[in-house]
Amino acid sequence: MTLPLDFVIPDGWTAVDPGGSGAVFVAVHDAAPGEFVPNITVSVQQRPDDTTLDAIADEAVERLSRTLAGIELLSRRDVGDPAAPAVTQLLRLRTGEGTELIQTQVHLTVPGATPVERLVLELVCTAAPATARRLAPGFQRFVASVHVRQHEGKQQ
Repeated sequence: MTLPLDFVIPDGWTAVDPGGSGAVFVAVHDAAPGEFVPNITVSVQQRPDDTTLDAIADEAVERLSRTLAGIELLSRRDVGDPAAPAVTQLLRLRTGEGTELIQTQVHLTVPGATPVERLVLELVCTAAPATARRLAPGFQRFVASVHVRQHEGKQQ
């Protein structure tokens, strides 16, 4: 699914081809050889149902739990505003190889003209714990910069 998104890629991040990841955007950050390569992904899903953002965030945790050795929800909070509600959650992940990672997820509603046209953006940053702390401010700026371009000719 394509969506006319605008955002600012933080310094130090490089956009790469999302390939078959299911994401509409992927960026990576430099890492030392042999270390986990931090990444930011943006995914879009149409959600014509009335599923809450908390339930959508739960779905994301469940989806990850099927492919990881371990997952722990560290925190979750509501953010955004009534017109465009969002949920952010912080997860500790453990891969099958024993690598520990921190993942920050932001699930953001993009309201449609009708409830059937509702979209949910999933903005995710995954990195090793020490790296995640260092990269968090850039990811926060990235999230704050994301917006949907208005159709040309439409009054804003």
